[in-house]
Amino acid sequence: MNINRDHLRREARETQVAHEGAMGGMRDLVNRILDPSSKASDVEKQDILLSGLNRRRFLQIGGVGVLSAAVLAACGKNDNKSAASATTAAKGNGTMTDIAILRTASSLEHVAIDVYQKAIDNAGALGISATVADVAKLFQAQHKDHAGLFEGATKEAGGTPFTTANPAVMQSLAARIAALKTEGDVVMLARDLENVAAATYQSTVGAFDNLAYNAAAMSVGGVEARHAAVLNGVLKADQFPTKAFHTTQGAVAVGTGL
Repeated sequence: MNINRDHLRREARETQVAHEGAMGGMRDLVNRILDPSSKASDVEKQDILLSGLNRRRFLQIGGVGVLSAAVLAACGKNDNKSAASATTAAKGNGTMTDIAILRTASSLEHVAIDVYQKAIDNAGALGISATVADVAKLFQAQHKDHAGLFEGATKEAGGTPFTTANPAVMQSLAARIAALKTEGDVVMLARDLENVAAATYQSTVGAFDNLAYNAAAMSVGGVEARHAAVLNGVLKADQFPTKAFHTTQGAVAVGTGL
């Protein structure tokens, strides 16, 4: 593939800025809100959540994704007490609904981790350039961090973390993975997976019972969308432009394969 390597490296570095902006604050933010010793009211927790999304992080992660998370986090509380009690987990600070979403999220992160690993392991046979291989390693490392965030949140919520690739998604990808022959095939598959992840996180915002998870999901979703944009640039995929507002098209339904 004819790639502007300097441009690709520059764009990849920008994803790391977004990634660090998302991860650094969100771990602390979620931990503070989920702290069982915290006596803060729901309103005070919303204030903590929104104050954590400062202007610098807003610009780093991407305005649309964080704005969506902030707005939905602030007004997404479920006031139906019977519904909330019906989904309460046996322990921890989450509900069964929250745990199912978090487990789905970590399972998708492991799909990306495994697919990038296959590309890295077979870089020579697939004709993957050193630059694209470096980007794959960077994106994989970011997905590992995302998986760790969701697994930690699952445990904090009282659930059992899902620490492997989603089996249903991997099965659906088996034929496509087996058919990989070129660098372009790998980049297109990676781009599609990043879009699926971003769409899935977009679809879950507002579905959480615990408000903290809305921002966590969309901060990570913003990074996945940035990955897709970078890979679109590699493909010169003008026919698949990155939209200003990401959609939920292609989202994986919560609980699939778990």
